[in-house]
Amino acid sequence: MYLYSKRKAGQSFLWVMDRVVITVALAGFFIRTGNLMNSEIIGKATDVPWSFVFVNAFVPDPMTPRHPAQLYEALSYLTIFVILFSIYQKSYKTLKEGYLLGIFLVLVFVARFIIEFYKENQSSFEQGMTLNMGQLLSIPLILWGFYLLFKSKKESA
Repeated sequence: MYLYSKRKAGQSFLWVMDRVVITVALAGFFIRTGNLMNSEIIGKATDVPWSFVFVNAFVPDPMTPRHPAQLYEALSYLTIFVILFSIYQKSYKTLKEGYLLGIFLVLVFVARFIIEFYKENQSSFEQGMTLNMGQLLSIPLILWGFYLLFKSKKESA
């Protein structure tokens, strides 16, 4: 994206990213839906009425009902797509550079941070950790998103 922004006359990296993240959110919806269909990235065991049984999952007890964490993430990405697309449609001429990217980073990685509590750990080294690797990696991206939002609001003042 950086190289593309350099080739696109008069457009900065943030301008390009503000447009790309809208479709990235929609792509995230389709990716997590695929994870659901493939029984990948499964949730923790639960007894909630909307739990799923992942018969083909590689887990110790595949008949245990689990949180559909992939569905939680897919729906959050679809919601983020709708939010970003709506903001872009309503105010694309007046948006400050980095604003949509900032919203995307904050919403996606806050959602991921929360949903990670409902997922099984992906790696054995995460056992016993308060926060898993997905949550730890989300924190700097959330902070970067807030920085971009603050910076874009400051430029508009």
